[in-house]
Amino acid sequence: MPKRLMLDTNVYDLIVAKHGFAERVNRAVVAGEIEILRTRIHDEEMARIPNAAKRAAMRAIRSRLVPVSEAAWSKDGPPPSADAQIAATAAETVDVLVTEDKDLRAEAKRHVEVWRFEELVAFVGS
Repeated sequence: MPKRLMLDTNVYDLIVAKHGFAERVNRAVVAGEIEILRTRIHDEEMARIPNAAKRAAMRAIRSRLVPVSEAAWSKDGPPPSADAQIAATAAETVDVLVTEDKDLRAEAKRHVEVWRFEELVAFVGS
């Protein structure tokens, strides 16, 4: 069974910046070693990237779209942040959330295993 991952958008950026690593990640997905899940929040964040080549490279990383969790929403409170929605979705859908964002790490680590980019590199191999 593949390790299910959710990558924060900053990690997609790091993947494409590391020479040849996006190809290795995609090979790991095809081989069934990992599965990458993303939300509409990821898609929206990637759509705002002004560099078309970088945006295309990030979108070329094989992943599957999943709905955003409703768990972060409160009837009485303000709308949850994108980080809170990603953390809640990761807690419900994946084994590991990969992020370099310290606030998201703090939000998510109570509910799901959290890795930094270097841990992803070590797991997938470069």
